[in-house]
Amino acid sequence: MRKATYMVAYTGIRATRNLLTACLLFSAGIATAGIWEEGDVEAGQALFNANCASCHKVTAEVLAAPGLAGIVDRWGASDEMLVKWIQNPQAAAEEGDGYIKSIVSRYVPTYGWMTAQAGSADDIKNIMAYVQTPPDVAPVTDAGSQCPTVDEMALPAEEGGSGIWFLILLVLFLIIALSAAGVNRSLTNAMNKDAGEDMLPELPYGNRIQNWAWDNRVVVSLIVIFFASYGAVLGYQGLMRIGVVEGYKPNQPIQFIHSVHVCENEVDCKYCHTSAYESKHAGIPSTNVCMNCHKAVKKGRRTGETEIAKIYEAIGFDATTATYVDGDGKSGYALPQDSFDGEPIRWNKVHNLPDHVYFSHQQHVVVGGLQCQNCHGDVETYTVGRVAKVDDINQLVDKYPGLIELSKPTLTMGWCIECHNKAEIDLASSGYYEEIHRRLKDNLRGNEELRKYLEDDKITVKELGGWECAKCHY
Repeated sequence: MRKATYMVAYTGIRATRNLLTACLLFSAGIATAGIWEEGDVEAGQALFNANCASCHKVTAEVLAAPGLAGIVDRWGASDEMLVKWIQNPQAAAEEGDGYIKSIVSRYVPTYGWMTAQAGSADDIKNIMAYVQTPPDVAPVTDAGSQCPTVDEMALPAEEGGSGIWFLILLVLFLIIALSAAGVNRSLTNAMNKDAGEDMLPELPYGNRIQNWAWDNRVVVSLIVIFFASYGAVLGYQGLMRIGVVEGYKPNQPIQFIHSVHVCENEVDCKYCHTSAYESKHAGIPSTNVCMNCHKAVKKGRRTGETEIAKIYEAIGFDATTATYVDGDGKSGYALPQDSFDGEPIRWNKVHNLPDHVYFSHQQHVVVGGLQCQNCHGDVETYTVGRVAKVDDINQLVDKYPGLIELSKPTLTMGWCIECHNKAEIDLASSGYYEEIHRRLKDNLRGNEELRKYLEDDKITVKELGGWECAKCHY
């Protein structure tokens, strides 16, 4: 349901993208009825799932921050102070309200100050309404029980193909042939000796093979033709695999397990890869994004403290005191210091397109409404990031409605144009397509093209220029 509401609430989500840390105050609760009852539960659910759910649960379960169950009875300040606390927490604390002071003393030492948020009062009311009466909160269970384990997620070993077996059989055949030729020569010499005939001359192996090839030139010609054809096929297949990187899975400096974050903790892909909304690139999350949760979560379920400690080392965080250190190694700072000169985390890029190819995540995610799984596969079952194989993506058709089944290898030109040929467009789904629709209707030739497009009761990306070279190459 989270995924289905993304595009519905996109405008509100952009305005409140950073409300994740603001959810910290939820752990304190709200007792007043007004702000709880005035909001839109459905809109609040979309905002909460997109911005808050990666660290908070609407249950008593503790994730990266306290759970929200029972908070209705715990808030001890006014509605106005609640809004001010979210929009400018430090200014709200300076008001001197006793309850706000208690929140600061209880949670800031562990979770730190949240950044002043741009969310409006209406956005906050919607989230509060959802937190009070969430329509889809399931009983608290072991989140990991519904997700694959690391062993279950292990990828099958890459097949070596038939080539290696062909070479092994060829070597065995040559050994047998040479052995048989030696035995035949020995038997022939023995028979010649008994018959009083001359022995076979001692010739080098090269001359023997040459003589045999001439005597059996028809068979040799067929063998040569076979190997030439086989070599041509292998060469063609090799050329067609240039640029195909299906299954590519580079090692990373930190063992980041996608399933733990996406499946077990339900962190949405776009929380870490926020640039997918507004940029050509989905982006690699900064260490500050990691710290939104890992300032509190200091031990992982799979790797303990080892991997998370690498994040702390990169950003200069002292887990013991829950503070950042400066360039001289002194701790006590509440926020990352510019003077800290630690080494950044050098992630290895997984999905790489040629320099002459233009691909915009924003165009596909916002305008096209594609799910991440359309191109990246079932990330919630991955260990490290990898380039999904097209067959793996096709297996998700029933799991993710709207996913397009394709046949060409992922990240190839054939894969892109096949998708553009099959992907259907709703001309009322966005302002971009509405404008295209208007131009087609207002132009006589365009109107004829529109009728032609609609002959099969659908319009594809290809029909609206999705196969034009300049769409991707310019």
